[in-house]
Amino acid sequence: MAHSLIWEDAGVYWKYSGQVSGEEIVDASSQVYGDERFDDLKYKLVDFLDAECIEIRVDQVALVAYQHRAAEMSNSSIQTAIVAKPEFEQANTFALFFEDSNWDVKVFNNMDDANCWLNRE
Repeated sequence: MAHSLIWEDAGVYWKYSGQVSGEEIVDASSQVYGDERFDDLKYKLVDFLDAECIEIRVDQVALVAYQHRAAEMSNSSIQTAIVAKPEFEQANTFALFFEDSNWDVKVFNNMDDANCWLNRE
């Protein structure tokens, strides 16, 4: 279980590797949304490509989605790219929570497509 948060000029890059727990995802979300830089973010790039597995319960997915919904009130125009292997169905489940959100949330299977969509160099 490992993750890193890298703050960039216009966004934040979340990198997960190994075995990822729901608790870790909840904690990382709390770190980002509690940071003063959050209000100026244009994008979030969440990278699960090096994750061996993601062990997250449905209630934890709902909690993370709730955190995002609350954070949307202070920054309503964030693009979120989730990059995951096709077999990690949780990424698509998570994205469904944002169908009626102001945030654009999209799932990708490779970094190139995600970076292009985010206009990230």
